[in-house]
Amino acid sequence: MNKEPLVSVVIVNYNGKIYLKECLESLYTTKYTNFEVIVIDNGSTDGSVEYIKKSIKKLKLKIIQNDKNIGPSSARNEGIKEAKGKYVVFLDNDTTVTSMWLKNAVKFLENNPNVGAGQLKLIISKTNKIDSVGEYIGQNGFLVNIVEAGKENDNGQYDEIKEIFAAKSAGMIARKDALDEINGFDDDYFIYVEESDLCWRIWLKGSKVMLIPNSIIYHRFGTSSIILKNDINYFVKFHGAKNYVQTLIKNLEFKNLIKILTIHIFLWFGIATFLFSKRKFKSSKWIILGLVWNLTNLKRILEKRRRIQKNRVVSDSEILPKIIKKREISYFLNKLKGTKKIGNARGWVKDE
Repeated sequence: MNKEPLVSVVIVNYNGKIYLKECLESLYTTKYTNFEVIVIDNGSTDGSVEYIKKSIKKLKLKIIQNDKNIGPSSARNEGIKEAKGKYVVFLDNDTTVTSMWLKNAVKFLENNPNVGAGQLKLIISKTNKIDSVGEYIGQNGFLVNIVEAGKENDNGQYDEIKEIFAAKSAGMIARKDALDEINGFDDDYFIYVEESDLCWRIWLKGSKVMLIPNSIIYHRFGTSSIILKNDINYFVKFHGAKNYVQTLIKNLEFKNLIKILTIHIFLWFGIATFLFSKRKFKSSKWIILGLVWNLTNLKRILEKRRRIQKNRVVSDSEILPKIIKKREISYFLNKLKGTKKIGNARGWVKDE
């Protein structure tokens, strides 16, 4: 009998056959024997599913086929429901793993039962540059990357195990029971900020989110902008505004909600006005529509907030000092204005 706990590796795919092949084949090298792979295909038209069925024979693998692109959040929830493992790993389809990635991650969680989720160290493929080692949240409700993707070589400077606010789902591990306790990802998110919201709710239930730096994943940079090239600016602006605001409404205690959300929405309106003045009318419109979405769906958001706040076991005063990192306002404005091209779900599209 295998004494290693079963791990479920969940991979969402949408027209990513060119990347999925390398991702799945890299799993052959994993020096951990007890894992299953669940691929959720969101209505791909590039032959992804046919390739998997024909070519991938060495993995314990299940495919869930959706008729359309339901987004990463809902697709991952399908994977969570299907998962049989004690732990669930989320990988993007454009990642490749190292031989010890899973053994190291599982060993850490087995030895630290108070940790609900962990960020695996993400390195940009074919480089030594860091993609992500997790993130914090800023004083105004926007995410703060510990490292800006592609800006630093990995020289061991982030090899310390430490508490973080949230992990990036391109390489993230979580306890299955922790995911079940918070009902997984929020289906309303479709894409962007969904894993930050999930990690926040894990914190609220009394578990930690931590960086696990000796579990290393390689991640291609910018594939979202290639695959979703016709829609990416809309996705980022609309879903970014929509999801950031509802994340704050759901998860903050009332006194902090009033303080942080007021500044947060003011900044969104400011950047929408800036984009409008630069004749980037669509980008401005999409931000406003994302904000308005929260008004038209406020009743549902408040019901989710009621459940989350009722069931939380730790206060903001316990959590926020650990997860908030202050930055100058220019840091956030530069991201929102689009001065940094998108490379992952934390970036912002540069308007053309």
